[in-house]
Amino acid sequence: MVQIKRRIILSFLILVLTSSLLIGTSFAWFTKLMTDSFSGTFGFVDVDLDVYFDNGVGGRNEAIEVSIVPGVNKPGVYNINIFDSSNIYHFQKFRLNVIVKSNVDTYLRVKIFEQLTLKYINFEGIETELSILIEGQMPFNYDLDEWYDNRLIDNYLYLIPKVKRVDETTPLVYGLIIPFAPATNFSNYSVGYSLQLSISVEAVQAFLGPQHVWGKTQTPWGQPW
Repeated sequence: MVQIKRRIILSFLILVLTSSLLIGTSFAWFTKLMTDSFSGTFGFVDVDLDVYFDNGVGGRNEAIEVSIVPGVNKPGVYNINIFDSSNIYHFQKFRLNVIVKSNVDTYLRVKIFEQLTLKYINFEGIETELSILIEGQMPFNYDLDEWYDNRLIDNYLYLIPKVKRVDETTPLVYGLIIPFAPATNFSNYSVGYSLQLSISVEAVQAFLGPQHVWGKTQTPWGQPW
């Protein structure tokens, strides 16, 4: 009987020692797993728009949002003068750049919304705004060396190369609406007409982004992404 008791006690001590080793080993493994850190850089896609009017001497006049009533504007909708060539917000002075801040290769596309309007004083003496249908698109000077005009198909202009920022502090800038040739003259409308314009920009990661987000298996110009 004494021998049996000794065997039981010995077995119990071995079990306790084995369990302690298992618990210690598991705790060490989980501790190491939880304290390991990732030191890499996560990729992100980020683009912005730069909208302004060229002042002709190397400077700029910021684009102004359309005012509905004093103090209330249409967010992201810009007013463009189309009847007075000397106006600082005239059509031919309008410029649009896309600012690329992504740190991974990015494809992007832009949609331009144009609304021709006529303001006049009605019979009650109240200023009234009337929307006018535009046939086709307004004749901005688009940089079609870098952009592909697919507006007849899906209303977008696509930046042809995949792009990313220069470095952490320097974005990449692509002009979309650029200066006209010196001899170009815009055919002005009558007084009271104006152009209201808004811009939508979409950007996706170059790797499988156009396929999964835009549903396009190849570029609009017929090449693989």
